[in-house]
Amino acid sequence: MNGNGNGHKSHGAPAVSREDFYNQVRDVFCAVTRYPVDILEPYASLEEDLGIDSVKLGEVFAVLREKYGLPATMDLPREQLKTIAGIADALSRYVVDKSAASPAPVAPLAEAATPVSLTPAYTSEDFDERVRAIFAEVTRYPIDILEPTASLEEDLGIDSVKLGEVFAVLRERYSLPEVLDVPRESMKTIGAIAEALRKYVQAPNGNGALHAPGSLNGHSNGLSNGAGHGNGGFVEQAPPAVQARETKPFEGKIALVTGSGRALGKDVAVYLASLGATVIVNSFHSRELGDKTVEEIVAAGGKAIHAWGSVANPQHVEAIFEQIEQTYGGLDFFVSNASNGMLGRLEDLTPEHFEKAYRTNVIGLHQCALRAVNLMKRRGGGKIITLSSPACHGYVDYFGCMATVKAAVESLTKTMAIEFARYNIQVNCISPGPIYGDLLNKWPESKRLIAEWEQATVCDRLCVDRDVSHFIAYLLGDAVKLFTGSVLVMDGGISVRWGGVSGGAAEEAKAATNSSQNGHSVDMDLLAYR
Repeated sequence: MNGNGNGHKSHGAPAVSREDFYNQVRDVFCAVTRYPVDILEPYASLEEDLGIDSVKLGEVFAVLREKYGLPATMDLPREQLKTIAGIADALSRYVVDKSAASPAPVAPLAEAATPVSLTPAYTSEDFDERVRAIFAEVTRYPIDILEPTASLEEDLGIDSVKLGEVFAVLRERYSLPEVLDVPRESMKTIGAIAEALRKYVQAPNGNGALHAPGSLNGHSNGLSNGAGHGNGGFVEQAPPAVQARETKPFEGKIALVTGSGRALGKDVAVYLASLGATVIVNSFHSRELGDKTVEEIVAAGGKAIHAWGSVANPQHVEAIFEQIEQTYGGLDFFVSNASNGMLGRLEDLTPEHFEKAYRTNVIGLHQCALRAVNLMKRRGGGKIITLSSPACHGYVDYFGCMATVKAAVESLTKTMAIEFARYNIQVNCISPGPIYGDLLNKWPESKRLIAEWEQATVCDRLCVDRDVSHFIAYLLGDAVKLFTGSVLVMDGGISVRWGGVSGGAAEEAKAATNSSQNGHSVDMDLLAYR
């Protein structure tokens, strides 16, 4: 027994002042997370503000234990594990306040306590399969591909965030302690994780007695089935009366969606927020609509702010990203949806129309992406989604200006994918066909064109906003690793059937509608047919 009365040998860490200790704890967080120390605000929420999940927090505690000789089991209030300052304060009594009252030593399991058993009990193989089943439940992978010895990161694409979701379920099912003493090398495969967790549910002395998953450190939780003695296996806790809050796939992620005050951009912002992301809504021409988008997200229980400004204006771009940096300190996703340009015949277009479209769609993308990358570096990487149109590879009426700049967007996307890869950033372009909505209805000769497109698609309809939002969310997901530099068309087969130009199906629809093709143009700040 050491001088602290906690039954653990001290590593002889030198005594430090409280202020020094707080700074050292923050330095450990900096070393483990690789975040710049200046964004690790002491009272920032680890999960919501800094994106530090329970798995990463476990790594931090492993370093703190080694550095300060902390006991394997500590009496830390859960509410103090939510911020760096709270953790430092909770740990200070183990390091700074050596003379203060120490946590009570761990009491041995009372001999007279009736162990809790379950009939039949689990074997080691049963427990391994149950852990594997939880991985399948959380990741939605087919269980047969979840090989126990496969590398989570390299073979299965399960990163630390998804692993944190798995551990949240494991904690709920087996009442595991908040902080687990699991070696880092045991976190690389499903089999190794199951083996490392057995000690928390297996009989502590190997004599066949069992403790309920709801108990910690071998203490009885007062439950008994009256069976007397266990049978040497594992026990599973009955489902709790109150289930844990469902973990959403993008919780802790920060997402910027430009041009998200209305139409497609709004739907993308709302959908990502529903999946747990904290969303920066951006609008320019529709400032009030941007505010309403934020209100809608917050009313539904999501998190969002409004960053007003034009991506075509350098001062606005600087202000948008300064707001993001000051509020969140980093960025995970950037969806470049803002678009501006003229729909019209070439003879109706002026140099100013091309300059305006190019500045918003191409230069604005470039400038926003550079700033997004700087913020993504702080988070260890990120994902960028750009938007184009299948029409840039052929001919569509009135799309001469926008097809030109969207071709440039696709080219820029490929360049960014290669040059940003070194920062663990993936860049992909989604190229949707015509999308139902007010903006599509404003297209010159919209009735004729919609009829042509509906006749050309092999599906029963054109795109709706949520089709595109689903695809964007898929590409932003943890499981998507090898997509980068891709231009992904989703137009219901229109571009394949037409071959890039209006074919026979379009001619038939044109004859049926008997519409004129001359003298129409529309100036649009956010296009429905991208």
